[in-house]
Amino acid sequence: QDDTSFVSRAVAARSVMASIQQAQHEMRRMNSAQGNGTYERVAIAPDTKPASDGDCAGCMRIISENMILSSLLIFVPLGIYAQQTAMSKEFIFGFNFMGIIPLAWLIGKATEDLAQQCGETAGGLLNATFGNVVEMLLCVAGIQHDEIAVTKCTLIGSILSNLLLVMGCAFLLGGCFYKEQNFSKLGANIQVSIMCLSVLAIGLPTMAVMQTHDQPTGLLMSRVASVILLLTYLGYIFFQLVTHSYIFESEELTDDEEEAPADLSAIPAGILLAVATVITAVCTESLIGALEGAIKSTGVSREFIGIILLPIIGNAAEHYTAVVVAMRNKMDLSLGVAAGSSCQMALFVAPFTVLAGWCMDKPMDLDFQPFQIGVLFLCVFMCSAILGNGQSNWLVGVMLITAYLQVALIYYYEPSSETEGLLVDPIPPLD
Repeated sequence: QDDTSFVSRAVAARSVMASIQQAQHEMRRMNSAQGNGTYERVAIAPDTKPASDGDCAGCMRIISENMILSSLLIFVPLGIYAQQTAMSKEFIFGFNFMGIIPLAWLIGKATEDLAQQCGETAGGLLNATFGNVVEMLLCVAGIQHDEIAVTKCTLIGSILSNLLLVMGCAFLLGGCFYKEQNFSKLGANIQVSIMCLSVLAIGLPTMAVMQTHDQPTGLLMSRVASVILLLTYLGYIFFQLVTHSYIFESEELTDDEEEAPADLSAIPAGILLAVATVITAVCTESLIGALEGAIKSTGVSREFIGIILLPIIGNAAEHYTAVVVAMRNKMDLSLGVAAGSSCQMALFVAPFTVLAGWCMDKPMDLDFQPFQIGVLFLCVFMCSAILGNGQSNWLVGVMLITAYLQVALIYYYEPSSETEGLLVDPIPPLD
């Protein structure tokens, strides 16, 4: 029984790299273990890490097994150097942009190893707190620099990136190896229901401000709604970890599904988590500070940077995870990585950002403008239709990626002028 509990916690820790993603990690064995397609199954070597043999060996293993992400760490000192020597804004933005990607991966890895050794409940809470810490740091830095529009776009963009791009790539590449793949309808319905709630919670303040043009009342409404959303998020965690945890527990474990021990012990993992978080905070501060110069030099709009570019920073690691597990026909795990992160962005990061703006006396609210709400509604509607039957294939992935490219295309050609564009209120305020 103790071995089963340990392996369940290990699987959970791996699946929540960027959010409270353990919601699907065990049910994949019931729904994704069967290969119903006629394509030839391509053998993908499972992870075969040796037993834990020390933290130094674990660090070397982390670097050697992720050479691409590890090589990007060179941009971290370059970004700090560019900021300290007052290089041009586009270099500061570019270096820090590339440097935050591997830092987000290190935060996810440290959280994963630390959660694996903290127990099931404590590990789940740890992942719930640090799952989207990069997006939270980006949003806080944006509020500090009065980049409220970019902050809102980053929140919406992270949700859209996970729902459309990450999930689409997972379905597409998974469908290249399996004709059809199955996942839990129950878990998918929970995720979709939470996303529908997020559209409602964000849409109501937006429509209220659009109708009344009363910004102070809309700001107060957003702050109260954010408190309610955070309470709902606590209920969401309690549902997953306590009252309905049996839904997501495995019924049997096989030798092939056993998880290797963590690469790092608790103290080194905690140190790595703290150091990576602090360095990420420094890099995000430099990144947002160079945003204005990057916009002027590149000619792209704030909306494109916020909705398309900045979410790449926080979603790179989970994008990789979702694709890899989908290629191994573990679609419930893949769906939990993609959709679970979107749910955390909607229920936790968005209200946290509003309350952070409140603490800093900044007018951060849930007024995301009608066009953004329309895009979010259509994307959630599309995902609910796709996830409703509990099956996926490569064509479904193509449709999701196509939808994301359409959104990216619109914002790429968005005018960079502050008096034109999709964020400009089409109805002037009443006198």
